[in-house]
Amino acid sequence: MDRNLMLNRREALGLAVAFVGTRGLAQDAAPPLPLQTTGLEHLGMTVPDQKASAEFYGRIFDPQLFQEREPPPRYYVRLGTAYIAFGGATDVRAAGANPGAGIDHFCALVKDYKPQEMRAALEQAGINMGTGRLGMPTDSDGIRLQLLGVPGGLARTIIPSTRITTDDAAVEAIGLDHIVLTVSDMEKSSAYYTKFFGQPVSRTKKPERIWFGVANTRLALEPVASGSKPAIERVCVKVAGFDKKTTRERLKKVGVETVPADDEHLLRFKDPNGFTIELKAGA
Repeated sequence: MDRNLMLNRREALGLAVAFVGTRGLAQDAAPPLPLQTTGLEHLGMTVPDQKASAEFYGRIFDPQLFQEREPPPRYYVRLGTAYIAFGGATDVRAAGANPGAGIDHFCALVKDYKPQEMRAALEQAGINMGTGRLGMPTDSDGIRLQLLGVPGGLARTIIPSTRITTDDAAVEAIGLDHIVLTVSDMEKSSAYYTKFFGQPVSRTKKPERIWFGVANTRLALEPVASGSKPAIERVCVKVAGFDKKTTRERLKKVGVETVPADDEHLLRFKDPNGFTIELKAGA
């Protein structure tokens, strides 16, 4: 047999195998929705006094504050692998919060995140992306979900700011455990967040609550109370070495009083802007 013909056949076979392999990889690639996520990572608060809010949370979770390198002023406090961003207040979202204060958005991290592909998939799914280059998916209640790539963390434009005390933090935060949204229509909101996180993992009647599993974190939906506005209602942080009595005493030492909670396994307090934060044991 002609040697050139043998080589041509071998090359053709190699191309065919490569084509099949590439086609298989393309077919095996995960679709953008539901999200391939490593969990909920941070939330953004709009508050009248960003530094004062950061100092309040810093005494609890991490005395080393961070801030944007350039103005306007924006501060950050780490919660283990999570964090809170504090920006200037523009509106009121949280019921009972001070005027000009609200929890602006929460964030989920996405594996192999491609912004343009994600935007196209979201728009095809009929999800409102908001405006601007960094537009966030926004539900029918106006609650915004930011999507960022793994591994997340503070951006390069953020630098260390003041360390507010030489004392240790009141607790050792691990990361977020769950976030609770109060919504106007449970079924509508459930269908919306199913597009991001897949089917709910559980549902309870008393209290009425729908839970989604988001990797090692969770998202819950509750009906909004009469006379209140839908909001990011509560945030729960996992804490190492959590003991209710000891943690309560440590919070009291930094000027934080706990309030009643409907779960005996956690502690709950409100910050100076009226936002509800919970603490619970973490692995």
